[in-house]
Amino acid sequence: FYPDGLLMKEYVEMQVQPLDEKTGILITPAENEGMLDLDVNELIKLYKSSGALYFQGFQSTIEEFEAFTDQFSNDYMDNRGSGSYRDGAKEGVDKSIQNVAYIYGVGEQRTFHLPLHADRSYVKSQPELMWFMCQRPAETGGQTTVCDGAALYNALSDSAKNLFATKRLKYIRHYKDGEWQVLFHTEDRKEVEKYCAENDLSCNFHDDNSLTTEFLKSAVVTPKYTESPAFVNSIMIQLWQEEDLGRESSLVRLEDDSRIPDDVMNEVWEVSERLTLNLPWQTGDFVMVDNTRLMHGRREFAGNDREVYVRMCRSVDW
Repeated sequence: FYPDGLLMKEYVEMQVQPLDEKTGILITPAENEGMLDLDVNELIKLYKSSGALYFQGFQSTIEEFEAFTDQFSNDYMDNRGSGSYRDGAKEGVDKSIQNVAYIYGVGEQRTFHLPLHADRSYVKSQPELMWFMCQRPAETGGQTTVCDGAALYNALSDSAKNLFATKRLKYIRHYKDGEWQVLFHTEDRKEVEKYCAENDLSCNFHDDNSLTTEFLKSAVVTPKYTESPAFVNSIMIQLWQEEDLGRESSLVRLEDDSRIPDDVMNEVWEVSERLTLNLPWQTGDFVMVDNTRLMHGRREFAGNDREVYVRMCRSVDW
């Protein structure tokens, strides 16, 4: 059996089994079967129950990945207004398919690990669904990680749950002049102010033409396809940037501007690592992740050839 008691079986179109005891379902091809032969309606049912589908052995190209993901939605989005810049995959492919390698201002992609987070949980326009596709695995390491936020929430102590139930998070972002223009895809302040108003962000331009935004949101959310509360946010990656990398451009505090207590964060780090699953990337593998229920991250890796792409889906009609 896999999540919600669905009987494990082999569909005519695909092989289905649990990905891991932590979370997710593994989809592999039947003989002489391609990714575009899969039953989309069955996949949607499995996705709703598990939160993550990992597709292995299809050896997909970026073009096939685009055609496959187009079957689930036509509401894909770019990364405007985020804390990172992403290049498109390549010419001829939809611009919503972007390279996760962060190379802006540094030349070569950075290889350090990335803690768990839900993409764009610090802004109203948070995608419901995330796709990741591996074109080339790292030499060593570099696995994408996933963690079920519902399981994480259930494993937290009552005191931690109470803190996050009574105080929302405040995401604070500082953009230097020259930086916000890149990340908001415009040099027009009014366009930025309009974007912020539409996304419930406070927006404050300073005399040096820098920008500060703030966004309030609970650390615990109700996912789209389950009633169970889930710990889904960007706390860990924001604190890591501040405390490990020494950055002051992306901060997270409680809504009263106090820091999240160390004992609570130590608990979150310990529980999340215990529940985190490494995705075993092979060339052409891809994964479908519920961004309202699961958080994701990345393990440290060696070499500069890792090539992983992301496609963010704003909404689906199923």
